[in-house]
Amino acid sequence: MFDKCPGAANIRTTTIKIKKCPECGREVEIFSTDIKVNCGNCGFTVYNDLESCIQWCKCAKECVGEELYKKLKKKKIAFVCIENSCRSQIAEALAKKLCDKPYLEFVSAGTQPASETDRRALEILREEKVIWSGKPKSLSEVGDVDIIVTMGCEIACPTIPEAKIVNWDIQDPKGEDIKEYRRTVDIIKEKISELLKEETASK
Repeated sequence: MFDKCPGAANIRTTTIKIKKCPECGREVEIFSTDIKVNCGNCGFTVYNDLESCIQWCKCAKECVGEELYKKLKKKKIAFVCIENSCRSQIAEALAKKLCDKPYLEFVSAGTQPASETDRRALEILREEKVIWSGKPKSLSEVGDVDIIVTMGCEIACPTIPEAKIVNWDIQDPKGEDIKEYRRTVDIIKEKISELLKEETASK
């Protein structure tokens, strides 16, 4: 038995809200504890909160208006190289450390992903006070992206419709001594700083 109300005991009562399906217009019931629910009429995914709607719903801009959409929509930036084991992993890790903008999201991928992240890349990230556990993955695994930053693919770089392409052309330090890795980190940090300035100015 509680000696005070459930709310005071930090227990939240599940509630139901009614949302309109952007696809077919039918009313959809969604529990406050749910992130999303499928419309029982057409199967369209209806999200519980505004931020999730804006990130994932194809009707978000029309529903909330362009001004609010631009303000809250996150921009996904993908750092891409061949194996996603060294340069792009370093870039993703450092971008996440250096960026304080909630509307920017960073991922990394490879056109031919390796089986594991380069050991020296992890070592150099530890020097930067970053404990990293990222694993190599393909571009298809990171979903839709807004900007592709190629690290220097040495092959035909990937294209995604409507995604902006930025070419950094950074030499791969893999197999070199630790000094070359440190030089690569310095270059990547400088380029990330420039990228963040550009994206902040365009917001």
